[in-house]
Amino acid sequence: MRVPRLVEPLRNRDFALLWSGQTFSAVGNFVNQIALPWQVLLLTNSPVQIGIVSGILAAAGLIFLLLGGAVVDRLPRRRVILASDIANGAVFTAVAGLSAAGLLRVEHLYVAAAINGATFSFFFPAMQAIIPEVVPAAVLLQGNVLRSFSRQAGLLVGPVFAGLLIGTAGPAAAFAFNALTFFVSFGAVYAMRATTTTAGQVSGSILSQIGAGLRFTFSLTWLWVTIFGFAFVVAAYIAAWTGLPILVRDTFAGDATVFGLVTGATGFGELLGAFIVGQFRYRRVGVVLYLYTALFGLALAGIGVSPNLLVALAFAALSGTCLIGFEVPWVNALQRYVPREYLGRVSSVDMFGGSLLAPIAPVVGGAMIAAFGASPVFVAGGAVIALFGLAGLALPAIRKLE
Repeated sequence: MRVPRLVEPLRNRDFALLWSGQTFSAVGNFVNQIALPWQVLLLTNSPVQIGIVSGILAAAGLIFLLLGGAVVDRLPRRRVILASDIANGAVFTAVAGLSAAGLLRVEHLYVAAAINGATFSFFFPAMQAIIPEVVPAAVLLQGNVLRSFSRQAGLLVGPVFAGLLIGTAGPAAAFAFNALTFFVSFGAVYAMRATTTTAGQVSGSILSQIGAGLRFTFSLTWLWVTIFGFAFVVAAYIAAWTGLPILVRDTFAGDATVFGLVTGATGFGELLGAFIVGQFRYRRVGVVLYLYTALFGLALAGIGVSPNLLVALAFAALSGTCLIGFEVPWVNALQRYVPREYLGRVSSVDMFGGSLLAPIAPVVGGAMIAAFGASPVFVAGGAVIALFGLAGLALPAIRKLE
């Protein structure tokens, strides 16, 4: 019996193991995205402290991203993913223990955020680069869509589950669950055969490899403009989203469960967006990418001006649809136009460019929220993103990208 084309990549044993482990780990990641800021809020009652923890995580990632991409193009990608999983599992086991014992301080969360951000710098390009190794080229788009489903499943389930878990058992239980998911992912990736690898196909020093990756990136206008222009998009988004716990608490009189529900609504939107992306072929991919970006900005602003929780949930879902509407075609364009031997490095440059302002964005956002409230920051952030999306359409290199 012929299987649907969308699930055909799962016939590959290695991809099925990788995908299942990452799907479970994605749930843990989004549990952590609720548990971490909520724990900071419980410890300090400060939006600025929430921003500082988020800023440390982003800064650690930014510092190591270019190195991570070069390492990924030298070592087996599977080995890099395994190291990242075991390190994060150990870190969040320690955080869970300290929280359960009542010994957790915000300084411990600084350290956990730094380690989590640093390991992500190696994990992200490794995941980007390993997919074409384990998925046949004929179904690579479907493999990317399935990978996006992992995030959507995590975003749909993780925040809501986190809210319930924190409400019934406290943040320690949420941190322990996150640690468990890293260990499960480690087991799944360890079981892969992973006979294909690009390790050894590159030569020269790490610095020369980083330079080669940057030169290739700047050789394509649509690539470098989108990568580094998105620094402003990501910064505006992070600054606004830093205020979500405050918006939930002060505007909707909600708790961690409501916080998780609003975040989870973006997962529902991403799931919807994945189905939409999977149904159509876009000739002008650049136009589609930037229209989704502009619509995402409008949705973010809508969350800030929502008169009630139901409207906020609808805008959150729309923002998720726009995110995945951008992400899947973008990743597919990278895998299509970037040679395999450069993919790890260009993926790290991609994340590096988008993260350039991420370390200061939550701190600035937290200060703005403390001064003006959460709602105006959502509106301002959404306006910046929408304007960037529309401005990008003025570039011929963007409009002609197929």
